[in-house]
Amino acid sequence: MNAKTPSHLNQSTAEPGLNEQRLTLALLKEQNRIFRGSGGVSEENRGLGFRPAFYDFETGEIHLSRFADGREAPMHLLDGLPEALVLQRKENGHVTEVKPGVIAGFVLHGQFYTREQAARSTQQMRTEAELLSNPEQHNQLLDIWERFVVAQSYPANTMRTIVEDSWRRCQESNVDPLMSHAPFSEQDHLEHKRRENRELIDAAQPVLKRAGELLFETDSLILLADKDGLVLRMESDDEVLSNATKVNLVEGALWGEDAVGTNSIGTALKARGPIQLYGAEHFCYGIKHWTCSADVIRDPHDGSVIGAVDLSGLTETYQHDALEFAVTAARMIETNLAQQYFQTRQRIIDATRSMFTHWRHEGLLAFDHRGRLVKANHMAFQRMKELETGVTLSPQTYIPALDLDRYPFADILPEWLAGQVLYPIRTGIKKIGTLAVLAQTH
Repeated sequence: MNAKTPSHLNQSTAEPGLNEQRLTLALLKEQNRIFRGSGGVSEENRGLGFRPAFYDFETGEIHLSRFADGREAPMHLLDGLPEALVLQRKENGHVTEVKPGVIAGFVLHGQFYTREQAARSTQQMRTEAELLSNPEQHNQLLDIWERFVVAQSYPANTMRTIVEDSWRRCQESNVDPLMSHAPFSEQDHLEHKRRENRELIDAAQPVLKRAGELLFETDSLILLADKDGLVLRMESDDEVLSNATKVNLVEGALWGEDAVGTNSIGTALKARGPIQLYGAEHFCYGIKHWTCSADVIRDPHDGSVIGAVDLSGLTETYQHDALEFAVTAARMIETNLAQQYFQTRQRIIDATRSMFTHWRHEGLLAFDHRGRLVKANHMAFQRMKELETGVTLSPQTYIPALDLDRYPFADILPEWLAGQVLYPIRTGIKKIGTLAVLAQTH
């Protein structure tokens, strides 16, 4: 979809936080007015799988929008929220105001999206015609590629927009069009990235293994890459691996677009969505006898792209439904990630329940082991306002310096957090997160 992001999506008033006005029926209607036409309202994104929901900062819980009788509602309604969140209810049962700390958004694949994020995601959806390759264009595109490389000119409307945009990026980045294979990462760097992406690898491993079994003797392979296109893991049989090794389509190779030109891993990461490429659509000559399909993998916490899964083979192995296979694999990995994520969140919620109950006059922020915000009480927002941090807490807040999986631990705490008391959150002797206690300003 080529729709531009409406300018109002960048206005701070579009995403109220706990330190601003409480969520009311009137505010819901105003948000619908602001986001209508951009994909941030139910009737515009329901067909894509988005479900209206609410996020409660105080508990870190997500509540689907429901009617008063408990049935799931297709639009944002306050009536079905838990009674503990309700501040005002009319005689007819309609809720008109809820407690501070509740915001409206959407759930997709278990992940909470703010209205702005849902609008942006909706606009990034592309049609199938733009995503799929056409092998019959192979020879024509070889001729166009030669003209593009030599004279930077070619007939208009002869290639897919996503491929044309990628070729232009490759040209601007001075990617060598005659490159025959992808470069390798240093082994130490690969091991470092594997540690940093431990959760992604754990979530992907069973999916890759099952895919490898399904792909046996199909001359195809499946790969997992990180957000920069570094191949972390792969599954393949010996025959296709022999061909893949010639172009370094193996673990430890860098398949970012900047490193090896237009390819499904790197270009999917740049486009932040699924793509299929065939033969001549690749920018570098050495990989034009390959066909590949890939989709990105998103973090269940904030929807950011954290990697990609790719299905590749020589051009004679091309299958129209290969992209669907890659997309399905990506969704399965995201499902596993979400399961890990919500289990982690629940452990943080359980471990800090007594603190949030007894320390009500303290500003409390609970982060998981990755530095992702799980809970924040009302006093935390008040303290943030007093500290004049300029930071608006959201369900997607992430503090890299509190990420226990990052290595080396070089990140510095943000200034507003540096002087605060930080307690480890533990289950037994294992540290599972961090509790920040925000001091009152004087």
